[in-house]
Amino acid sequence: MWRGNAYPAAILMAGMVLYGVWVSISMTSLADYHELLTDDVFLESLAVSSYVAIVSTVLALIIGVVLARLLSRTRLAALLAIPLFIPHLGAAYLAILYLSDVPVIGPHEGNYFSVILTYLYKEIPFVFFYLLPVVRRLDPRYQELGMMLGLSPVRRFWHARGVFLLVPILEAAFILLAFILFAYEIPALLGVTYPKLLGVYAFDLYTQGDLSEQPLAFAMSVVLTGGLFVLLLLMTGLTRPLAAKISRGRSE
Repeated sequence: MWRGNAYPAAILMAGMVLYGVWVSISMTSLADYHELLTDDVFLESLAVSSYVAIVSTVLALIIGVVLARLLSRTRLAALLAIPLFIPHLGAAYLAILYLSDVPVIGPHEGNYFSVILTYLYKEIPFVFFYLLPVVRRLDPRYQELGMMLGLSPVRRFWHARGVFLLVPILEAAFILLAFILFAYEIPALLGVTYPKLLGVYAFDLYTQGDLSEQPLAFAMSVVLTGGLFVLLLLMTGLTRPLAAKISRGRSE
């Protein structure tokens, strides 16, 4: 397993994000944030984008965890790597080709089924390979110990598997939520014209002819980045004690 120093990459990524936020803040005023947060179009776009991101993330996590449990030590795992080599834009075109004739899952329906299915096609393999190293290291003797101690099936699952999977699952959930919430390619090709998902709505605000609307796009990036940063702090605060406890247990 790789044991290199991750701090340079983390500092570089943090610097890129902070620079983008600083540029966005410098291009906006308080009036822009007030206008954005009272804009019904933005609020509706935020609601439908949250729906797509949460449903896609939850389903990808459930299916990805189940597949990791079932296929972790089989050669079928290699097949799940195929979607990872297809870009999101290509996956969206595949959805148009193969889902456009399905009445309920057409490319321009209001429930965003085609968008969610395309994200599942791409993100289930991501969850699978993100969790695969952890699943392969789970020790079956914890299950046997739980049975010897007379623990209930739920408590055996938690102590033998759940406690080790919780942190990587939350990490994968945060990555997927952040990516899907800001994504552009798939919503632009498969989404409906109204309400638009956030990535498409922000792009339209920035590129349309009315330059007075551009500060709203910058304000949107600041608001969403701030919300994700708060979510990251909450998740880190909740999972750090558990991760430290697991790390101490493995080293002792």
